[in-house]
Amino acid sequence: MSMLMGIDEFRTQASNTEGVTTTADPPGSATLTLGADGADGADGADGADGADGAELPAATELAGLLPRVPVARVRFAADADFSALSDQAIVRTIAVLRECSSIGVQVDWSLILGAAQSGLIERLDHLPAPGRITVRDNASAATGAWRSADHFGLLYFRKGPAFLSVVDQRPESARRIIVDDPALMDVFSRALAGCAWSEVTQDAQHAGAARDLVDKGLLLRVGEHCVTLPVHMRTWPLGAALLGGTLAAAGKKLEEGN
Repeated sequence: MSMLMGIDEFRTQASNTEGVTTTADPPGSATLTLGADGADGADGADGADGADGAELPAATELAGLLPRVPVARVRFAADADFSALSDQAIVRTIAVLRECSSIGVQVDWSLILGAAQSGLIERLDHLPAPGRITVRDNASAATGAWRSADHFGLLYFRKGPAFLSVVDQRPESARRIIVDDPALMDVFSRALAGCAWSEVTQDAQHAGAARDLVDKGLLLRVGEHCVTLPVHMRTWPLGAALLGGTLAAAGKKLEEGN
């Protein structure tokens, strides 16, 4: 039976293994629970408040911790209610999902959308598939299939020495994009954790770069916040089953320098 682990215990275990990175061993049996019963009473200012007042860790922190303390899965204790969450909490939730996919960790989560938010599905369905999608005030809304449930690697990027290579395999925009403009790369990188729109539009050059990334479907703007969408492809499948847009627990290889 999987052991439940809260974020504070997870951070403690990670600090005890600092400097050690797991690259080939299968994840442990623990389930990392985020929000509500996984918060361990923490109320740090750096977390994104969920609808129940619990916090999520920053995606960049999670990306650094998961390779040091492998877990079987990540579980969202509460529904991700985009109809009630603040714009900041929405983009940080998306960033956490993206980093779990990048590391190859399975995610148990459910999504609630407002009636006017159903269009978000086609922007987010390269990420791990939710177990349930609810559209408020519109029970008959057609949500369609979550494409990552059947197709791996719909939208991802890899790092080069002075560029980013983005592969977009979504049918509506299938293409490969090389991002090498310094302003574009800066906006792309800053928004990985989810941030205020003003943080990536501080001058005309960056504002133009941010709009360009939004137009290309690589950056999602939610109100006055934004988040980078492509998954950082750190792992590659070695004949393993692909589950919910992520690599299965076993049979993955870490690509060095990416």
